Amino acid sequence: MPSVNDKIRSVLEARLSSITGIPDIAWENVKYSPTTGRPFVQPLFLPTQQRPSVRGLNPILRYQGIFSVNCFVPEGNGPGAADDLANLIIDSFPATTDLTDGTHYVTIEFAERQQGVLRSPWYMVTVDVDWYSYK
Repeated sequence: MPSVNDKIRSVLEARLSSITGIPDIAWENVKYSPTTGRPFVQPLFLPTQQRPSVRGLNPILRYQGIFSVNCFVPEGNGPGAADDLANLIIDSFPATTDLTDGTHYVTIEFAERQQGVLRSPWYMVTVDVDWYSYK
């Protein structure tokens, strides 16, 4: 039986997969060989906390974390292509949006772009999507 975190990951990854115009996705723990000169994204699921949101005999648990998406574009062309890709992802995870697989809900708290870095032959910008869910 899938864990709560497995279900949350599935909901977030399904949203990422559904974005029109997203380049190749290098999934965690799946072999991927990027093609030089072609953009791709690399999502990372980072659950950070599991805490009771209420006390009592049957507490409701609040899960939260970060769905980090590294956006890789070819180096040497300025930050514009990476910004465009980051904005595409940010726009697909708007704050206060509830995502669901029909049984499990994940709420997006916010999505934001982080500092870009050169990882030759790529320029990489990370988008952090902060989320929470109750179980």
